[in-house]
Amino acid sequence: MNTKQKLSLILNLLIFVLAAFSAVAMFVGFSFMGESSRFTAIGFEEFKYFTVDSNVFAGLVSLLIVLRILCKKETKSPLWLSVLKLAATTAVTLTMMVTVFFLAPTSSGGYFSLFLNSNLFMHLIIPLLCIVSFVFFEPCNIPFKLTATAAVPMLLYAVYYGGNILLHLENGQTSSKYDWYGFLGGGMQTFPVVIIGIALLTWGFALALWKANRIANK
Repeated sequence: MNTKQKLSLILNLLIFVLAAFSAVAMFVGFSFMGESSRFTAIGFEEFKYFTVDSNVFAGLVSLLIVLRILCKKETKSPLWLSVLKLAATTAVTLTMMVTVFFLAPTSSGGYFSLFLNSNLFMHLIIPLLCIVSFVFFEPCNIPFKLTATAAVPMLLYAVYYGGNILLHLENGQTSSKYDWYGFLGGGMQTFPVVIIGIALLTWGFALALWKANRIANK
């Protein structure tokens, strides 16, 4: 096992462990950095957040990479696994960037209230580890046309998010209880614009990660 394999193994194992710990800690309501109430939920309700879904997805993909390295002794993943890793890394990158530049600055509890307990790992540490591991230690040869698949997790979540809001309209207006990210404050008529905008942003992150991987592993 060469140095790149070892570092990939360590980073992906760390991602899996932290993702599992964060999800379980939130599930049972375990707090280790004081009380936090924003974007956290006990039990299966935690999975209503894209943050949790994307981090669990990233953890599972990292576990697959760990198992492949241990069993196959190969640095380069097969195409299907590389595509999954790009999608997972893009998803948690979206989570981190939206939190850092939109949710945290507008949080009523203060900027750092979204970086407490499990959210410290899910909003910041795990995304950074995913970016580092994918860009520098997981050489891949993903065709350009497949980079758009990295937006699939976000689009699937958008169907759930938008559908849930639509089913709980109050006098034709969106409810902050169900529009927990505040993306549809302008009403359901803004949904197509918001989805297209976030989809393009997500693809932009995927392209940046894809390009960075190609440059770093040239």
